[in-house]
Amino acid sequence: MLTRMSAIRFPLFLVLSLTAALLVQHPVGAANPPNLGDVLINEYVANATTEWVELYNTTGTELDISGHYIDDISGGGSPLTIPANTTIAANGYYVHTASGLFNNGGDEVRFLAPNQSVLDSTSYGSATADHSLYRYPDGGNWSNYQSPAPSQGATNSGTGDQPWEAGNFEIRIFDVEQGDSQLIIFPSGFTILIDVREASWNTGAGAAYIAQKIQAITGGTHIDVGVLSHHHLDHIGYAGYGGFWGLIENEGITFDQIIDRDGGEWVDGSGGGTTDGLCDPDLEIVWNNAGTQSGTARNWLCYATDSANTNIYPIREIAQIGSTTQIDPPDTGAVVEIIHSDGAYAFLSDGVTSLQGDHTWRATPPSENDYSIALKIRYGLIDYATAGDSDGEYDTSTFGYTYNDVETALADLYGPVDVLRANHHGSGHSSSEYYVDTLDPLTSFISCGENTFGHPAQTVLDRLLATGDVYLTNLCDETRDYGASVIVEGDIILISTDGENYTVNGEGYVATDPPPPPTVADVVINELYANADTGQTEWIELYNPTAYAIDLSGAWIDDVASGGGSPIQIPASTSIAAGGHWTMNTNNFFNNSGGDYARLLLSDGTTLVDSYYYTTSTKNKSWYRSPDGGTWAGSQTTTVTKGATNP
Repeated sequence: MLTRMSAIRFPLFLVLSLTAALLVQHPVGAANPPNLGDVLINEYVANATTEWVELYNTTGTELDISGHYIDDISGGGSPLTIPANTTIAANGYYVHTASGLFNNGGDEVRFLAPNQSVLDSTSYGSATADHSLYRYPDGGNWSNYQSPAPSQGATNSGTGDQPWEAGNFEIRIFDVEQGDSQLIIFPSGFTILIDVREASWNTGAGAAYIAQKIQAITGGTHIDVGVLSHHHLDHIGYAGYGGFWGLIENEGITFDQIIDRDGGEWVDGSGGGTTDGLCDPDLEIVWNNAGTQSGTARNWLCYATDSANTNIYPIREIAQIGSTTQIDPPDTGAVVEIIHSDGAYAFLSDGVTSLQGDHTWRATPPSENDYSIALKIRYGLIDYATAGDSDGEYDTSTFGYTYNDVETALADLYGPVDVLRANHHGSGHSSSEYYVDTLDPLTSFISCGENTFGHPAQTVLDRLLATGDVYLTNLCDETRDYGASVIVEGDIILISTDGENYTVNGEGYVATDPPPPPTVADVVINELYANADTGQTEWIELYNPTAYAIDLSGAWIDDVASGGGSPIQIPASTSIAAGGHWTMNTNNFFNNSGGDYARLLLSDGTTLVDSYYYTTSTKNKSWYRSPDGGTWAGSQTTTVTKGATNP
């Protein structure tokens, strides 16, 4: 079992000793004092029994900070004097401890010169107990993410992520507790960010965390494509506070494309709103494909569909279902297919009404989950399926909405994959038996946290474990039997260097392509009734020895080549079931005596699939293979089994 490493905490006396080791004690004047910008506040803990502030020397020269001050907001507590004979090494750190100097609910942190002029300052709205606020990298921009693992007197490590290595294909399922966020990186460095979880509507902590991870992993602040799986808070955050809005507007993360679903759009003055150029989220959203709708969806659409919002509007695109070029990594062997969006190919429980369209007016509308964007991501032989919170059954929630079976359509579109991200955090409404059996993954990932929804469901765990290995970001429901599942307590990380061999958190796997689907070329002639008795019709029987249905449309039944009767074409929309039989009445087509051929040809009318030659044919007897699909018997039988298993 993998566990997240906890922050290492040292006794205060040891911290002070370590801090002192960073300093050089010598007479004042041996080193120059800092100029503005030379020494910066680099990290601080403002809510703890012992508070502290870390300074960082941005220069390559030792600096004298004797007689300088650490202070909070002007007029707050008394400034704390840095002792005489204190220097800070080139590119080094100095830590000053305090007790009760900073307010937990918001304050300033200031570094002052001996004349109390401000050399550096920062502020915070609130401070989480024993968490630090910090610059990343050292001396860089302030992170809005509060770290649970402060790095007092040492390099700020951000989120502690291992940077991506050029040439690697990686899938990172971020541990964001009860929500979703994942980053896919191709060997070229092409990146796809799917979802940004926020824990509540009025926070941007999730965006700050993901922004920090992006910088730590990629070394930059740019993502090629952002994908919003669907319009729920735990996937996209709340515009105006966090999520994708927070990444774009507050955290400085840039995108080339934002792929969104077509939920709706702002129309100024609609719904009784005022035509004033300002979006009223409660009135002015016109829904295109939606069921349940929330403040998350309404505020996002106010933001994303307003042309005045130039950071998002020009780069937002509606997902093109079936496209393999809308998201287009430059890597050889890389394909990203948009399998599904906006309820396409699915129906409500009546089996007739399309899930697509505006269903917001219904007393029990469809769940927003069922409009999720589904992607099939391929690199080399590795096929990865991720489909948001798509459901796999018909049911009605006690909260007044319906679950709808989207997964059956998805399963047929996906086919077998190597890696599956379980839909809807492992919900019992998703990852249906048909879906899991069809995709048949070697490895499955579940992103979840402590929750009251019962995620993951025991039935889902059991299904996934029956197909391969299961990884979870967290121990999400302690009542579950996780069996051989790996509970990471952190990010789930897939890495491949060749598109075939891959590891998941260090465990090795090999991706494979499923065999090509069977065709008419796999079908055999199985039984022939060439001399019909009085009142009967002659016929030919075909047999499908494979585990898949096969389309026979357009193939031909013929007798001797370049002679005999004219070939008979099998009608359009004709299929033969897996392991099944199909017969065609031929009516005096085959010779009774003197011998003849029975032949099956492809739709080109020339290519031979299978044939059987007989020298004569007795009434009320058939020529047959035994068993079905086996070798031809040496004589005819009176046990004729038209369309059924041969003797």
